[in-house]
Amino acid sequence: MAADRPGRIILLNGASSSGKSSIGRALLPLLADPWFLVPVDAIGAMRSTVHTRVLDEAEIGDMLRRTRLGYHRAVAALASAGNHVIMDYPLSERWRVADLLTTLAGYDVTLVEVRCSPEELERRERARGDRPLGLAGSQTLVYEHGEYDIAVDTTTAGPGECARTIVRELDGLASPKGFDRLRRR
Repeated sequence: MAADRPGRIILLNGASSSGKSSIGRALLPLLADPWFLVPVDAIGAMRSTVHTRVLDEAEIGDMLRRTRLGYHRAVAALASAGNHVIMDYPLSERWRVADLLTTLAGYDVTLVEVRCSPEELERRERARGDRPLGLAGSQTLVYEHGEYDIAVDTTTAGPGECARTIVRELDGLASPKGFDRLRRR
């Protein structure tokens, strides 16, 4: 059963290691209503890691696509029940944007662009050690859509500062919002 009013969605879009997860965690105590932080990595972490056989490249690609399609629908389901959701998700493939535009039609989506210098992204990847080196640099489509409502740069600004910027700008956004502009194109 859908809520009388769907929840709002904040989509933190940026390359891997740009700071989306840290900003999402910093947003939670700053937002007035209860919000869910639902990073795509948490959905992937729910998937079994032991397989009876080794998956080939096509099977891995299919599995990842199904996971991401499910993620889109899980966010929509939470919001349809009146929950506010923070997505931590790179729009690194064109089909992701297209599917989200359809799946989240009718929802109040605030698109936040999380930027970071290439040099800092590379430094963070090396420090993390849990991502392939060069992943962030390869995600050239993340910002290709060209639309956003709020932009933050984590090259020098910390997660708390970026979260405060988002909260400060959140309720004063002009219409149509970034997702609505993308849908109209």
